[in-house]
Amino acid sequence: MEIITPTQYVARLIKTEEQYNEALAIIGTLMDCEDDSPEMETLEVVSLLVYEYEQQEYPIGEIDPIEAIKYQMEELGVSTAEMAELVGGRSRLSELLNKKRPISVKQIKSLSVRLQLPADILLALV
Repeated sequence: MEIITPTQYVARLIKTEEQYNEALAIIGTLMDCEDDSPEMETLEVVSLLVYEYEQQEYPIGEIDPIEAIKYQMEELGVSTAEMAELVGGRSRLSELLNKKRPISVKQIKSLSVRLQLPADILLALV
């Protein structure tokens, strides 16, 4: 593959893996460019093209809210005791994680903030 510099890059829809890799390489060279520069504009356009290609070629399926909660608990080091406090007790937490009780709006707000999860992921538990 011939190496293309950002100034040589012609923005176009990405249709092949080779074009995708080329665009990723361009992004890599532009990551440290200055704000409000022509390079930043190129970075933004190429990033959007890459995003669109990835959405089509590598779609992420529905996110299981319980798995998302568990993952974020582990990533952020949130204890089960803290989680129980957020949702109203250990038994509520157990019921929630075992999908035996729907989640309340108050719990969605608490968990969304503490676990840094978008509320729409947690809404699937309602």
